[in-house]
Amino acid sequence: MTRILIVETASPKRIRKKAEEILEGRLYPSPEVTVLCRPEAPTVRYLSELPALRVVPFERMARRDILRELKRSEFEATWTFWTGDSGYLNMKWAALRVPALFRQVDVGDGHSFKLTRGNFVRFLRIRLRYGRPTDRDLYEFKPGAPPLIEIPREDFDGEKILIIQSARPPFILRALDRLRENPLFRKPRYTLFCRNRIEIVKSFEGHPMLHRILTHSETRGVWRHLRTLRRERFDAVVVFFTGDPSYWKIKYFAFLLGTRHKVIFNETNDCYYFSVRAWLALMSRRRQQQLELRRSLGPAAGSFLGLRTRAAAVSATKLVLLPFRFLWLLLNWVRLRMTAARASS
Repeated sequence: MTRILIVETASPKRIRKKAEEILEGRLYPSPEVTVLCRPEAPTVRYLSELPALRVVPFERMARRDILRELKRSEFEATWTFWTGDSGYLNMKWAALRVPALFRQVDVGDGHSFKLTRGNFVRFLRIRLRYGRPTDRDLYEFKPGAPPLIEIPREDFDGEKILIIQSARPPFILRALDRLRENPLFRKPRYTLFCRNRIEIVKSFEGHPMLHRILTHSETRGVWRHLRTLRRERFDAVVVFFTGDPSYWKIKYFAFLLGTRHKVIFNETNDCYYFSVRAWLALMSRRRQQQLELRRSLGPAAGSFLGLRTRAAAVSATKLVLLPFRFLWLLLNWVRLRMTAARASS
């Protein structure tokens, strides 16, 4: 007899499917499965439809007694789910408090791993690069809904390309003309991510090369946009380095999307794949242009140099303070999530 504990840390549909796999004997011999779930009537009723399944509602007033009983059960393995579903923070902490010989973590898309320090670090790297699993919509739980049916996804055999509007619209339109005349990709499907301004959106509407247009309002909703774009798993991102300082934030944003290829367009419509060597060459050329401009200005170069120095100092200060601002936002996000979890439980 192999005692298995499954903790509801994802959609009940995902929990039930994993329980069915274990009960069929695919993973363990002679399994005895217990499910620790939230005390919601639709969830308990849905999981109790499997007669071989022991369902334990995690009642708030009896949590200590329930955990004490589960600790005495001496489980061989526990299963938790790290699929990005919200509202399961307390259940994940409860799963860590129950001792077991092995701890398995299901991360969605048919993948799982044994919980160790090394695997945890690998999981963080993969999640930061690719975002949450793509099968989350298949497991949306609606009480009274029919059993899960695997719906095949529409396949696209070309390249999904994201264009970041990090320059004024004329530069983007000129780059699209170049990509049409000298294609870099075999079968591209372009998505534009631009500012939510009427004059900007109108300049791109109806363009034959754009599959869709996504908009943003500067830094508002940046985390939501980042998660959404990372889940798209674009093959390449197109960024514009034209020397326009008003787009410096969106340029940093482009490098957080986890795309393998990054295509850079400069102010003269030259393009190249991003690399450290190419970036250093661009910075060297920009520096040379500044020196030439300084020589051409003559006596007025002193005031110009002072303005450039102050601008560089401000940029350096922002770069130094950015990690602290990010940490402050992260702490506030964790505090709000924990407050919401306590309120929901």
